[in-house]
Amino acid sequence: MQTQSCRKTKVSTHISFASAKTLHHACRFARPQGGHQSRHGCPPANVSAPVSLNLFVTIQWNLTNSKQDNFAALRNQRFCRWLRTRCDQLGISVAPYYVYAREKNHVHWLVHIPEELIDEFTDLVSRWVTSLEQKGNAQRKRAQNHDPAPKGTVKIERVGNSVAVRKYLLEGMRPADAFRLGIKKISPQGEIVGRRTGVSRTLGPAARKAAGYKAQRPVWSRNNGRILSAESVGLP
Repeated sequence: MQTQSCRKTKVSTHISFASAKTLHHACRFARPQGGHQSRHGCPPANVSAPVSLNLFVTIQWNLTNSKQDNFAALRNQRFCRWLRTRCDQLGISVAPYYVYAREKNHVHWLVHIPEELIDEFTDLVSRWVTSLEQKGNAQRKRAQNHDPAPKGTVKIERVGNSVAVRKYLLEGMRPADAFRLGIKKISPQGEIVGRRTGVSRTLGPAARKAAGYKAQRPVWSRNNGRILSAESVGLP
């Protein structure tokens, strides 16, 4: 007999529409980075966050020694602490800005890193992966003292087109919902235990509301293969 403390962990096969909308609007709220929406897509946001999501990080957990997805710990215990410490040392003020989408065996993480910290961040992510597998090793308390993760585990790219990246992150949506956010390419991403997507508080609903962000109505519909606007078909 299970006790009340033994809660079931949610398992999903697609990004829910509610989660997809949160990620969609968080990405639109971040300062645009290159590229443009198509003529059928949502126009640029009426207001933007002070920074862009300038790095696209992919971590392949299946290539690590433990095969364990440690993204929550890497994000909260490594990245956020490092960013706060380094910004204090440099005399700058930059809060964490990010969105992510977990997929089978890997995670895609779209994040803002100040230009002066990009090289350091690029070196550290791979070492953070290793350090989380060796927690408790007092001789290697600092991430810099850990070896990088196996080759191919971490890939970091500069974002050239934030619109394209947003759509890529949402490819795991249900096909029946995807068109409502302008996602035409769908790619099933496997079964995931726990949260599939997430956004930082700085890009979340409260931050957007405080900034006066206005969400656009859904703009896509399907009608015998044709693309229609939401207004023309009366979508809510």
